[in-house]
Amino acid sequence: MTEHNHENEELEEVLPVEEANQSELENLEGEYEQLEDRFLRVQAELANIQKRNAKERQDAAKYRSQNLATSLLPALDSLEKALETEVEDEKAKNLKKGVEMVYNLLVEALEKEGVEMVNPLNEPFDPNYHMAIQVQPAEEGQAADTVVSVMQKGYRLNDRILRPAMVVVAQ
Repeated sequence: MTEHNHENEELEEVLPVEEANQSELENLEGEYEQLEDRFLRVQAELANIQKRNAKERQDAAKYRSQNLATSLLPALDSLEKALETEVEDEKAKNLKKGVEMVYNLLVEALEKEGVEMVNPLNEPFDPNYHMAIQVQPAEEGQAADTVVSVMQKGYRLNDRILRPAMVVVAQ
């Protein structure tokens, strides 16, 4: 019987140790799940940061000439006004031809950078691209909400408006 008691005592000692190991294992599994969750969240956030940085770099490249183009628009307007001037003598005609060449070079350079002119004459009015500065009654043959006069051309860079066209709209 002593031998039997001795086995029971050993068995009783082993059970609390197994319960303690089980509890410790459960705690470690919980910690592992928390760490795995944090790891996955950090990994997802890192992927989002990388995507955002790539988009910002792409946008920066796509719109890199926005400030320069916006600064050059008044000069382009002035050249257009100069070209509207009627000239008669030969010197003035040569000067006007030179101004026209400069204007064309400037327009070509802007087009290479993705800058497009918005000249919506006789097109439907679109508040995304045009700024109505005046409305006038539609004349015969004109549809309502049509641009009947362009006071100042607009410009866009790719899909971004640099300056809306200032227009008169038929109503």
